[in-house]
Amino acid sequence: MVQKIHVNKYRKIENINFEFTKGVNVISGTNGTCKTSLLHIISNAFQAVTKNCNWINDTNCLDVIRQVNNMINPKIETLAKGDKVHNDPANGIKGTIFSVDYYGHTSLDFRRHNSKLNNRYAVKPGYRLGTAEKLPFCPVIYLGLTRLYPFGEYLKDETVKTLSKNLPISYQEEISDMYKELTGINISSVNSQKMGDIKVRADFNSDIEGIDSNTISSGEDNLFIIITALISLKYYYESIVSKNEVESVLLIDEFDATIHPSLQERLLKIFRRFSVNYKIQIVITTHSLSTVEASLKNKDNVVYLIDNVTNIVIMEDPDIYKIKRHLSGITGDDIYLNKSIPIFTEDEEARIFLKILFEYYAECKEGFDRVRSYFHFVNANIGATNLIAIFNDRDLLQTAMKSICVLDGDQHVDLNKYIITLPGNLSPEKLIMNYANDIYVKDSDFWTKKFIIEMNYGKLQFRDSIKPDIDSIDITLRELTQQGKSTHGVERTERKNVFKRHQIFFELLFKHWVMDENNKDDVDKFYKNLNILFKKVAEFHGVNPRIWNIQ
Repeated sequence: MVQKIHVNKYRKIENINFEFTKGVNVISGTNGTCKTSLLHIISNAFQAVTKNCNWINDTNCLDVIRQVNNMINPKIETLAKGDKVHNDPANGIKGTIFSVDYYGHTSLDFRRHNSKLNNRYAVKPGYRLGTAEKLPFCPVIYLGLTRLYPFGEYLKDETVKTLSKNLPISYQEEISDMYKELTGINISSVNSQKMGDIKVRADFNSDIEGIDSNTISSGEDNLFIIITALISLKYYYESIVSKNEVESVLLIDEFDATIHPSLQERLLKIFRRFSVNYKIQIVITTHSLSTVEASLKNKDNVVYLIDNVTNIVIMEDPDIYKIKRHLSGITGDDIYLNKSIPIFTEDEEARIFLKILFEYYAECKEGFDRVRSYFHFVNANIGATNLIAIFNDRDLLQTAMKSICVLDGDQHVDLNKYIITLPGNLSPEKLIMNYANDIYVKDSDFWTKKFIIEMNYGKLQFRDSIKPDIDSIDITLRELTQQGKSTHGVERTERKNVFKRHQIFFELLFKHWVMDENNKDDVDKFYKNLNILFKKVAEFHGVNPRIWNIQ
């Protein structure tokens, strides 16, 4: 139900806006970034629903929910102590310390007040005179770290009590079903049990000998408490006449604690479903990269906080790669050290052409220079037929390679199989030799460029030393045909030999071809196709696909 919190000053948070969605919100960051404080602020922003609220159909649900969950609508003064000197989370600030914008309710400003509790402070709304302002009603279940206290380490058995109230049978069965789905443990005879003033947990048996509520792990105990909270809020939703965009709030501190990453992701899926179906706003804190990554992929609202020593800042546009860099405490270059995306080509001529294209893109296309170093040209000559066979092996591509195949221009593009072709619709050797003959006839400015003349690659030199070698290829092919001999593979071999003989000249000519306006469409199309495949394979190789975006 919280839409935005603006903090003037609260602990290390100063002059920051926090945005929240109606669904799943994930707050992450290193220790000391006030993640738990944000949960306290949210919990403090509501008043508990009472039996007098006219939208309640089943008032019994309120008593049940309070009893089977340890903390309902706790205020800051019950959650946080003040510092030893000032007992003030906003020392030096008078008046509003933070404001809360709600979904479907008037915004409220909150101020610090003295608390009757020792070394505690209260934070209460400052209602404006002449208004009927009040805290919105909303049930908030707060799951703090006390839920992690191991039952086996609790020595005061005399304070452990079985509670008189419990969720209706259909909801208990749903808890049991969900618990079995997540843990594989089939539980029965479920009751709620209070461990002194520490936490409320489950008391149950199972169909596995030696496994019950006394012997399960802390993670399994924690899981049950989280599931119970979710089902409790479903029970509340089905006991009211729903009129609001958000009907309840679930807050979980250190969501990932004691829970395996595979279960974290499965729980997040359940959270999303319950949030939509039962209008539950869920806000969790976490240190788990698994949780953060899964949340980013599923477009949950992720807030990542950075410790700036005396204050905190919010990371702009967080992604898992930025977060990993921050958590690792290393530079952007280091995080991608030894990360590379393999590119397979047919031969050395193709790699020369590709290298020249990359040089051009790095100079002329914004953003490419940043990703260029992540591409690795595999130094292997593999014919088109074999490359196509490899990249048609779906299992190999999905489980082992995730590479890019760049075939010569006389082949076909298949983006679904990670295959693109070089510009020009011909093999690189034939393309550049045809181009050489073409600009020789058209009298291109290539021949008069200063560096071409200085290197003695002018038009005269081409006519006398290079063009005869190119023309000799057609002569050889005609002679073989006239003799009735096969020309299969001869043209390719002959062109490769001529290319190697005059490689420096052809490399210079490739650069001219790439910058020729007549070839712009082909060059740009290849660039776009390369970007598409980069985004398909980058994440597999640990490279952020968002670092190279094109219009």
